[in-house]
Amino acid sequence: MTSRSAAGAFLLVGAHAVEVSVLVAALTLYRRGDRGLRAFLAAPVGWACLVALLVLVVSVPLLVYLARLLPPPRMRRLTALVVLNLFSVTLAFGVAEAIVRVLATPAIQGPVFAGTVLLPYRWEDATARGRATLERAAIEQSYLVHDGDLGWTIGPNRASKDYNRQAVEQYLARVGRASRRRAPADADGRIYVSSAEGLRSPRPGMSFAALPAKRRIAVVGDSFTFGLEVRYEETWAHQLEQALGSEVQVLNFGVDGYGVDQAYLRYRRDVLAWHPEIVILGMIDDDLRRTMCVYGFLCFSGFGIPFSKPRLVLTDHGLAPLNLPLPAPDSLFAKRSIADLPFIEFDVAFDPRAWQWRFYHHSYAIRFALSRYHPWTMARPPVTREVMKSLNAEVVRAFVKLAREHGSTPIVAFFPSNPDPAWAASRAPNVADEVLAAKGIRYFDLTGCVEAVPAPDRFVALHYSARTNAAVARCLRDAIAAGFESSDEGGGRR
Repeated sequence: MTSRSAAGAFLLVGAHAVEVSVLVAALTLYRRGDRGLRAFLAAPVGWACLVALLVLVVSVPLLVYLARLLPPPRMRRLTALVVLNLFSVTLAFGVAEAIVRVLATPAIQGPVFAGTVLLPYRWEDATARGRATLERAAIEQSYLVHDGDLGWTIGPNRASKDYNRQAVEQYLARVGRASRRRAPADADGRIYVSSAEGLRSPRPGMSFAALPAKRRIAVVGDSFTFGLEVRYEETWAHQLEQALGSEVQVLNFGVDGYGVDQAYLRYRRDVLAWHPEIVILGMIDDDLRRTMCVYGFLCFSGFGIPFSKPRLVLTDHGLAPLNLPLPAPDSLFAKRSIADLPFIEFDVAFDPRAWQWRFYHHSYAIRFALSRYHPWTMARPPVTREVMKSLNAEVVRAFVKLAREHGSTPIVAFFPSNPDPAWAASRAPNVADEVLAAKGIRYFDLTGCVEAVPAPDRFVALHYSARTNAAVARCLRDAIAAGFESSDEGGGRR
């Protein structure tokens, strides 16, 4: 093959090299997001951009040179090569588009392909989903109900199926993990039951206030405190009550999805009147992020919580609520766009780019590429990591102080929440340690207790198994017997 006859083949290969380099350069520049040029070029994505641009700079003159080497009729041959190249590119894009469209699965957030939610979100879909959830909740008497002070809470005298099951299964499928779910509590599938006071209970409608108790312990927190995915008898709160003896009553004020702020506000409003001897604030890493949220359906995009939540801020005079009283849930989904929601800029889970539609978003393949390689976003001033640390530390301090003022012993307990054994083995520092220990707040770290349980037996799906809850209960029993008390006077974790 002469150099002239080979020019066509090299020209076609060079054209593909230019197209690939343009694609890589475009994606990497898109990923730059809010980063400065120096920070961008110092990152691997910046290096990839430079390499792509270098290939582009070298390839274009080479293509011009190869085009001149084409034998006559040169223009006809060049036109044929361009048409062939465009056909191959169109075919590749069409195949990619078809694959993504066919294999994408519907989820609460939108279509999902290869574990990636295809952004951007649609506000119309979010509002329709929110209204449907509220209508279903009104008909079925949902376990979680709207609360004007706390965002949501547990309704009194309720019995519920595992309302998170579908969302959890979709999440596990997206991350490639299997569930270890067990049978429901009864033939009707009811696993969550509440008392007349709106607390986790063994029977619907029972009253804890009517039960005799010489000593009371109250626990507040999120789903790990509530005991999601297990029966009442398998929660660590109930097993702690069993371990402490018949004279002790442990009241479970935990609510699924709560942040540190909501747990503190629930303690202040609902727990103080019970005059507990000890009050335990349970928390996981993600609770600190939730404190920075304003809307449940953004904070938990895959779980469809249709409520807003209180948002605390730090002022010169201490903690202050930003958005109380909370709006009615149906009023949220009457807004014309998500940007119209009040205080949306204070929600750490709100990313304006994730809601902005462009004409090219009609393509699933492009949506997948842009979602898989999303741009770096600089945190807005109200939701920076430093603000998150300071705010959560102040909330925990307020909890400790209030408990002491009312004669209770406060215990701040940290639960490791990542079900991946590799994460536990890595000994990565937890956010709670970064926030609490760094701010001089003493807390009880249950990581060692949880890791004493064999890794395959620690979690049901996303929450502790009965065996892990039993280990937690034993450790807390020992801590109580040893007189452990949280404080804001230094000491870090224990």
